[in-house]
Amino acid sequence: MTFPTTVRAVLLITSLVSSTSSFTMSETARVGGSGGRRTVTMDCGTGAYIVGATATGGKETPLLGFSLLHTVKFTCRAFTNGVPATTTTHTAEAVGDKPVADDFTRGWGDCPSTHVVFAVQVNAGFYIDRLTNLICTTPSQAQTDVWLNVGGSSGTRAFMECPAGEALYKVEARVGDAIDSLKGFCRPFGSLSTVSVPSQISSTVSPKPSPASPVAVPVNSTKSFSFAVSNYQSATASVLIGVTAETDLLGGAVMNPPQFKVELINPSGSVVASKSFNNPGPTICGVTFRINANGAWKLRITNLKTTIGTLNVRSFDVTSS
Repeated sequence: MTFPTTVRAVLLITSLVSSTSSFTMSETARVGGSGGRRTVTMDCGTGAYIVGATATGGKETPLLGFSLLHTVKFTCRAFTNGVPATTTTHTAEAVGDKPVADDFTRGWGDCPSTHVVFAVQVNAGFYIDRLTNLICTTPSQAQTDVWLNVGGSSGTRAFMECPAGEALYKVEARVGDAIDSLKGFCRPFGSLSTVSVPSQISSTVSPKPSPASPVAVPVNSTKSFSFAVSNYQSATASVLIGVTAETDLLGGAVMNPPQFKVELINPSGSVVASKSFNNPGPTICGVTFRINANGAWKLRITNLKTTIGTLNVRSFDVTSS
């Protein structure tokens, strides 16, 4: 299954890596809760990347509680100058202390041999409730999903993801009765020249709104989302860039539909594209523009309401147009 056209990823890559390359490593945000009695490190080692996973989940008590992720380990493959090894290895396994007694699930899967994992989607709250899928990429940023669907349906959708042009080589798990949280470690895999403009934008945007953590824009006010483009001559420079938004509950929600304006501002500070929306529904509200300069760009959102109705921006989205 192909990953959705909204792409996530960053820049910061200059060359294909070999096992002897020098590079700067980055870390993902930790997903899950703050508990756990110990840390389990699942490391692929020098020159290797995570390319798959095996996991189990379920309930610790029959008929009660929630299904959670209880075990996980990762499959690794070494790459030399972007060329994959013919064999794979496995990391250590993180295992929760309490056995699964009910609602047992098990899943496993690997990326295609030329791909590595750059993101993992989970549902998470106080624990890792569900390991949903792995998101795989090639050095040229071609993406595909590997679906595992292990665990329950509680928690909030979250991603453990690397910047574009990087991939996971190590994951740390905090473990107690089940898997409490996961944190990823990334290193370069790819080339800056292959990182698409949508990838550069979506991974550098700040702040990053979500349905769980929307960005509020009060009435008659503005909020800007900043992002960086370092190679506008890369693939798919023509983009649709925008947001999804709704009126907050105190402002009337669906009874008081949102009204707002979207403006794209280039690195020189000029507005290069603009569009207003009135009661747009749950679709991407944005502008289409061909990115034509490197530097710091902004997407400015103006709440056109003047009396009541804070605008909640639920997502920032960019796709090729």
